[in-house]
Amino acid sequence: MGNDESRDLFFLSPQRLEAITDGIFAVGMTLLVLGIDVPALPRGVSGAELAEALWKLGLPLFKYLVSFLLLGSFWVTNIGQIRYVRRVDATFLWLGMGSLLLVALLPFSTSLVGDFPDRTPAELFFHANIFGICAFHALQWVHATKGHRLVDPGLAWEIVDGAKRQNLLAPAFAVIGMAISPLEIFESNFIYIAIPFLAALRRRMP
Repeated sequence: MGNDESRDLFFLSPQRLEAITDGIFAVGMTLLVLGIDVPALPRGVSGAELAEALWKLGLPLFKYLVSFLLLGSFWVTNIGQIRYVRRVDATFLWLGMGSLLLVALLPFSTSLVGDFPDRTPAELFFHANIFGICAFHALQWVHATKGHRLVDPGLAWEIVDGAKRQNLLAPAFAVIGMAISPLEIFESNFIYIAIPFLAALRRRMP
């Protein structure tokens, strides 16, 4: 009985984790834009020259969009799953910290693929970053729902299994990205643009 009481000391309210999660996602999504450099042009530049410089920012801007949508999708998924969690233990907490560690790294990964387009090591680093975020998040859900450890005992297994399947979506894209990066067919990180739409479609399915 003493051991059970000792373990109970590690249970926390999920609201504590939600607060830091929201904060880190907000900071990460904000820092993404800092990877886009303002064109180094003189003040007397012509409109045509400015337009050309902005056109050249098209690729970094699109990569910013991809990363922003990814973080937004991860945040929405996190909100959808944390509502079922009734308490948080040390393992769930540290798995969450692992995911947030890599969320905070994503602005760097985005800048890396922006500064070194079509370079396989940069793209592999980006895909590994995405895979790591999703892996930690998926492990959180598995840990929370195993034997209904941290969720309501009456939580339907359809919800548990549905969330598990959704958690496999982004990691699958990350693995595909790692596989096609060495082929240098196109910017492999662009494949992620489909994830928010596929996730929304998945939520509408029975």
